[in-house]
Amino acid sequence: MQKTNEHISLERAYEELRIQLEEANDIIHAIRSGEVDALIVDGENGRQLFTLKSADHTYRIFIEQMSQSALTLDASARILYCNSQLAKLLSLPLEKVIGSNFLTFFSKEDQAIIREIIAVAWEKDSRTEINIISSAGIPLPVQLSLKVLNLDEGTALSIIITDLSELKKNQLLLETRNKELEATRKTADELNENLENIVRQRTRELEATNEELAAVNDLQTEINNQLNNALHALKESEDNLQSAFDAAELGSCNLDIKTGRVEASKRFRELCGLPLEEEVNWKMVMECVDAEHLSDFEQVFKDCINLRKPLDYTYLIRNLVSSEHRWVRIVGKAKRSSGADFDSIYAVLMDVTDQKRDEQRKNDFIAMVSHELKTPLTSMKGYIQVMQLKAKSNQNDFADKALQRAERQVNKMTSMINGFLNLSRLESGKMLMDFQPIEMSLLLEEVVEEYIATVNSHDIKFAFQPGLFVNVDKDKVGHVINNLISNAMKYSPVDSEITVECYPEGETAVFRIADHGMGIDENDIPKLFERFYRVESNRMTTVAGFGIGLYLSAEIIQRHGGKIWAESEIGKGSVFYFSLPLLNPS
Repeated sequence: MQKTNEHISLERAYEELRIQLEEANDIIHAIRSGEVDALIVDGENGRQLFTLKSADHTYRIFIEQMSQSALTLDASARILYCNSQLAKLLSLPLEKVIGSNFLTFFSKEDQAIIREIIAVAWEKDSRTEINIISSAGIPLPVQLSLKVLNLDEGTALSIIITDLSELKKNQLLLETRNKELEATRKTADELNENLENIVRQRTRELEATNEELAAVNDLQTEINNQLNNALHALKESEDNLQSAFDAAELGSCNLDIKTGRVEASKRFRELCGLPLEEEVNWKMVMECVDAEHLSDFEQVFKDCINLRKPLDYTYLIRNLVSSEHRWVRIVGKAKRSSGADFDSIYAVLMDVTDQKRDEQRKNDFIAMVSHELKTPLTSMKGYIQVMQLKAKSNQNDFADKALQRAERQVNKMTSMINGFLNLSRLESGKMLMDFQPIEMSLLLEEVVEEYIATVNSHDIKFAFQPGLFVNVDKDKVGHVINNLISNAMKYSPVDSEITVECYPEGETAVFRIADHGMGIDENDIPKLFERFYRVESNRMTTVAGFGIGLYLSAEIIQRHGGKIWAESEIGKGSVFYFSLPLLNPS
């Protein structure tokens, strides 16, 4: 590793300072030992010749011309005399140096050392290196040369002080540079070694890569063969799927959400009356939707795009060619072709006109039968009530109790028939709502107090917060509350507690009913509010029902702009909730 110019200059400066220091030490030694009678001294005014005699005056002239600091001490270490170089070194006026104790210019830790060196110097010449402290408190590295002198005034200790600051600085800098050079050399050696290792490693990697590439080529050939087989199988699967679509008379379409372009099958185009060959867009598909279903149809697609909800909607369409109206069901979901955004919707369209007509006929039949059954039931209830009065007047307890049970069964049958009628009206769109402001607590108290007065099989607790006004159909919401309380009693043990509450939550009034019954499996909870759904279990065989109560309740609450839900745990009971928007939320 080559040395820099700065490094070479530092070595030269260091060598010159070392030579000067040796020369100065030799000169000082010659003066003190009396080996020379004359001496040439490098001073501020150049080189000058001095003759050494015993005279103190000559000594003073000599040391004043020296470039080093010089001084004399008495036995108590007081400075008898010093040259201006010492005052300059200490950054003090000359008059403040002469007369001072020499020890005060050293740290407390070094004063004992200096005291010992001075004591030895009175016996023999001494030399040492130490730090002297300037007036600014800065330690300066110096060399002290001590020798006893016999002057006119008497015996004194002569001390020559050589400033080693520059020498130490250059020495330290040189050591630093040498360390840097050594570190650079080591780094270079490490780099060379690393480079050799990298070359060897890369060589091995390239050899391994070549082997892998050969294996990959073989694998690629095999994959290509498998891909061709898969494509062939996919083509067969697509043909089979299309055959299934054709057999079921299903239509399919793919909507590009960004462009609105629609790729539609032949059957899809035929159902809607769209051109069989020309390009189709979403606007043309929307024109087929019956006006009554258009807003719901748009909302369903928005939920599919924005909320990723599965697409499943049954609606009425008008064929654009024949103007024939038919019921269709569309099922699909949003897809993404690349990236994170969903950019298309794939859907299947099926003609459900026959099913809808069958369903309508069934609803009409149920409505007719239910309506026809209400008349004899009303008559039966009247006869029972008359017979109850006679039984009470005759004090016939057995007949009275029997007639009470008969009345309860008639009421149960009437409630069941009303449920079928409401279901029929709901699905035919004939269930009308009579909205009016009402305080929720009053409606709840009316329903709950009737249960408390007529039912003694369960302990009903209630807590209603007053002042919660809602805009509802009183009879319809009352039917929901009746149904939830009836269910709680039906599915919980006799004498168990049922809690009914009403409280505000945000901008809604929340109804809550909790029982300690058999509970519901978590897999069944999402299906509770579906039409005709009943939980299938051995525990349910003893409980009668058709699975329409919760369905009707959910539809009524949704038509009021509210929500209905349930929480349950097997063996611990169930909690049912519904919420309604408050008229004046706080």
